[in-house]
Amino acid sequence: MLEVLFSDSAAGSLKASLGHHAVIGESECCTIGIIATDENDNPLSPEETERLRQKELEKMRRNWAEAVPMEGSPKDVLPISLGLSMGPIDEDGLGPLRETTLEQLCCIFPEGKETAAEMLAAARSRLNTLLDRAPREPVRIWTDHTPDAACGLCWLMEQLRPLGWENLDLRVMDLARLPAWDRNPLGGRCTGDIAPHEWGHLARETQPLPACWAEALAAHWGRLRQENAPLRAMLNDMLVSAAEDLYDPYLRWVLDTLDDTFNEANLIGRTLGQFPLGFGDVWLAMRVEQWIADGKLEAVTKPDAHLPLYHRTLRKTEE
Repeated sequence: MLEVLFSDSAAGSLKASLGHHAVIGESECCTIGIIATDENDNPLSPEETERLRQKELEKMRRNWAEAVPMEGSPKDVLPISLGLSMGPIDEDGLGPLRETTLEQLCCIFPEGKETAAEMLAAARSRLNTLLDRAPREPVRIWTDHTPDAACGLCWLMEQLRPLGWENLDLRVMDLARLPAWDRNPLGGRCTGDIAPHEWGHLARETQPLPACWAEALAAHWGRLRQENAPLRAMLNDMLVSAAEDLYDPYLRWVLDTLDDTFNEANLIGRTLGQFPLGFGDVWLAMRVEQWIADGKLEAVTKPDAHLPLYHRTLRKTEE
């Protein structure tokens, strides 16, 4: 079965789960990171660190012992990560318009242009693989409440149109449709949050995607393309076009709690933490750039060359 996702991090977790049936043992390779201090904010002793490591190992063993096996191969995992909730979308397929948008979105990262080119090349290759194999193999699409995933699902149906949806075995696993106790009660759950041992359990919730639904999703993407707004968002469980300043109030509310001189990463991180609405750091960083251009903020320091643009100090200015 082909597994289509709209998150690279989710794809990595899914690949780790495929074919994993054994309980973690001495020969199993795994990585555990521990960030902790004692009650006086001092680093933990080596003995205490080892105790915590063993505790986490035991937790991982239990998780895998109770996991539902997930069949498949990593080559069947096809992440298509394009940030389709952001920027113009008025073009067919993956053309120069999306390439330019990805370059703009990635400019906050070191080597952003090269990263954008790699993302687009990977998406084109995986889309071609999907179009080639979908007529012969079932396709499961993983989605959630985030705008990128919702856009990805609608966009994908349009790409599959030439194959004839009625000729395909399409299935969908939508985390947003899970019972409330299986999700984050404050803001849904994203595919990027799924641990490797959880995929098999969640896969049991897969539902067929009828051709009439696929047609409706593709038609909705057509309407969004006509509107061609700078942003798309999930409002009241509906994917809609939106203005570029949609998320500005959330940034402003957090900004008002900060000192006049502050760390930009703190502003963006706290906004994402307090308002889990499915938007990401890239768009918020671009909005901060606009505020700087408008004279609402000014940069006090520059980020290190190997860090994202928002790793710097900013200062509030008089408006």
